[in-house]
Amino acid sequence: MKHQKLLSMILALVMAAALMAACAAGDGAPAGADSNESAGDEQVTLTYFNTSAEVNTMFEEMFARYHEINPNVTIELIPTGIGEGQQEKLQSLYASGNGPSMMNIDPANVIEYANRLVELTPENAPWMSFANDGVIEAGTFDGKTLGVPFSVQGYGLLYNKRVVDEVYGGEFDPDTINTRDALGALLDKVEETGVAGTMLHGANWSLGGHYLTLSYAVQGSATSDGTGFIDKIVAGEAKIEDSPIFQGYMDTMDMLVEHNYNKADPLVADLNADTQAFGEGKSATFFMGDWNWTIMGTLENVDQEYGFIPVPWSNNPEDYGNTQVVMVLPKLFCVDASNNTPEQQQAAVDFCGWALTDPEGQQFFIDAGFCMPFNNIPEETTYNSQTQAVSGYASESRTINLGVFSYISGDAWTQTGNLMLQYVDGVIDRQELADGINAYWQSAR
Repeated sequence: MKHQKLLSMILALVMAAALMAACAAGDGAPAGADSNESAGDEQVTLTYFNTSAEVNTMFEEMFARYHEINPNVTIELIPTGIGEGQQEKLQSLYASGNGPSMMNIDPANVIEYANRLVELTPENAPWMSFANDGVIEAGTFDGKTLGVPFSVQGYGLLYNKRVVDEVYGGEFDPDTINTRDALGALLDKVEETGVAGTMLHGANWSLGGHYLTLSYAVQGSATSDGTGFIDKIVAGEAKIEDSPIFQGYMDTMDMLVEHNYNKADPLVADLNADTQAFGEGKSATFFMGDWNWTIMGTLENVDQEYGFIPVPWSNNPEDYGNTQVVMVLPKLFCVDASNNTPEQQQAAVDFCGWALTDPEGQQFFIDAGFCMPFNNIPEETTYNSQTQAVSGYASESRTINLGVFSYISGDAWTQTGNLMLQYVDGVIDRQELADGINAYWQSAR
């Protein structure tokens, strides 16, 4: 396991609360970055591989605007679909000698493709000076900055404020949901009104990459607690079923399955339909992240006010994870050095600078609902209610360190996520799920 390559993630996660607070309020930094116009008149064509499939259209609009400003630069989107085999598609592009000029990928992929990526420096990317503390470290591996995060994101149980307030006859206090029994009482009370208690999105990235990951991350507040637990499984020194945290999260999952809006077809995995139903108040809660606003914000006749509650795994309010939500710097902007000319590489770096630190570029992300970890966001910027809810937890230092996520991107969340789907669908029992997870880690490493 590449512990030394993951150490740089720790600083970013330790600084996460500060990042979210800065995103919510701004910090009086300069009003905006200088325009990153690409020098020269030579025509340059770039490709961008996008793994944030929910905002393919946003990137297309951004590229069109950038071309208006810089007529010599044309950017072509290489889109992926939600749930598509993104890692396999990127591997195929490189295998055919068509590596994209730019991409947004997970930290684990940055490690995988490190020898193909442009090292970002103050000389070729001066715009990095606008990053908040910890942000550049999040994309630095073995002393080289190979990527820059474009957003801070969080997840837990989203709740529809209108629905829950109506159930409770007034203002609902999310801090009262700090144990599994408290969550169960909330779900029962909601369903007495005829509304589904919760919603699970039946996709492997959600149930494997996000939910199952909690059973590793909550082993302790340090990244090494989660990675050390995985190391023990790999070495055959531990089995996941022996962890009370894993068992607790699966007990909570059983409860969520019982109250699931998608109970009749738990593997439907239609994120647009799930978001629409949640926005219309057909379920009170939704295991999802604040990136959900990239879809919710485009819908009409849906509720606008949402909050977050944690996903408790035990009945002790003091247990780590029961009163916190996840927050992470999940995706990194990177530039390819192996299949693109020096001119393409610099043009790609310049575009990244415009997108991340120029007010016009930033506005595309802000309008889509992303919280950006840069210190030149205008102070008057108002984020959507989902992002603000995560920011509230961060400001109170009530966040789960998801540094272990670097281990479980790509193949890990696909394979273990598929096992989670079988469990939710009743195809395998909990011991079979555990056996499959143990076997994956022992074979994958």
